[in-house]
Amino acid sequence: MSRQEVADAVNRYLARKGYNEADIDANYIGKLERGEHRWPRDTRREAFRAVLGAASDAALGFYVVRGDPAEVEPHAPVEVGPLETADGSRRSLLGGIAGLVAALGLFSRGPHGDKSKRVGGSDVARLNAVVALYRSVDYESGGGVLRVQAGRFAEAASSLSDRPCSDTVKPALLAAIANARQLAGWAAFDTGHHSDAQRHWLSAERAAVTAGDLRLAARVRYCQARQFQHLRHNGDALDTLRLAREHLAGLATPAISAMLHGAEAASLAARGDRQEALAALGDATDAFDRIDPDREPEWMRFYDRGELLAQYGRVYRDLARVDGRHGNAAVRWVTEAISAFGPQNVRSTVLNEVGLCSGLFLAGEPHEAVSVGNRVIQHAAQLTSQRVHDRIRNLRRDLDPYACNPDVAEFSRALSTIGSAA
Repeated sequence: MSRQEVADAVNRYLARKGYNEADIDANYIGKLERGEHRWPRDTRREAFRAVLGAASDAALGFYVVRGDPAEVEPHAPVEVGPLETADGSRRSLLGGIAGLVAALGLFSRGPHGDKSKRVGGSDVARLNAVVALYRSVDYESGGGVLRVQAGRFAEAASSLSDRPCSDTVKPALLAAIANARQLAGWAAFDTGHHSDAQRHWLSAERAAVTAGDLRLAARVRYCQARQFQHLRHNGDALDTLRLAREHLAGLATPAISAMLHGAEAASLAARGDRQEALAALGDATDAFDRIDPDREPEWMRFYDRGELLAQYGRVYRDLARVDGRHGNAAVRWVTEAISAFGPQNVRSTVLNEVGLCSGLFLAGEPHEAVSVGNRVIQHAAQLTSQRVHDRIRNLRRDLDPYACNPDVAEFSRALSTIGSAA
């Protein structure tokens, strides 16, 4: 169903029930999809459950948001309230998503499903809705929570391309499959399953290109580049990012341009190309300032000011490893990034707390660095993200100048307690 169709169905339900609030429109549905509203009033949640056939609010991605991100202190502990009862809530949410998938009837019984069943626009909308729910879990808890389920879902979604559908639906179906495979790849990457990530992203790229969606293909290539960066193959990352920009030509939106330039800046800084890195950061900022959210693809909603500022932090940390005078700038940028992330982006916040710890060591503030680092270790236990664990262990490269400090030595020993691959 389209946004307006969902809104109309919910309004009809509210009117039948006698609730005097049947004023939902497509704009409101869009805000729900983008996560701008996470907890509609009771009557509206009831209506959405009825219309979409969901067993629970969690299955629709609704949850209570507490606190204002604008109130976060620069060095305040990361808010991880949603994860405090993580095991139970994760199982409940994932169970709800699995139930929703079954209720949607997207996949028939048997190893290959019913290839004669026609795929329509409503099926594509439901497929995208499930991907959005999985994505919300990934942001909060890390890829380990959903790697297996998201991978199976993405592979099953790929089988839908074998079913008959109209020429107008086919590109949207392929794009939805690409989105599912992109997310499955990200979950695999986040948990250190790099070959699975590469497999999903190759499939995602192929589906996006076949759909004629070069913007989505660029998003997938950005993910591939992030994996190369994590593995310290920055030359390959740069080649991948530049290929994405070349293939886009004039089709890049401001958010996509900012995303690609920012990632390019990080790889340039890691290679020691200071001037080129700063120029790429400038290009990313210029593009970011031109963003109109209503003109960006839905899957670019993740790229906010926090993401841009995080790239500034990464660049200046690498510059500080060569010239310590950049250490204070690294701390400042990553602190601003942490303040900019919303409460739903727990993993991004923790990753940047790791960056803050590193920046403080580089800025000559080992006591504050250890304080932040110990807090990060505690929070890391609540995230099923091997990528986060890898980043924490890598802090050793920035604490060496203070290895004789007793607190730093104890912190270094604590790093060895960080979990291994999921």
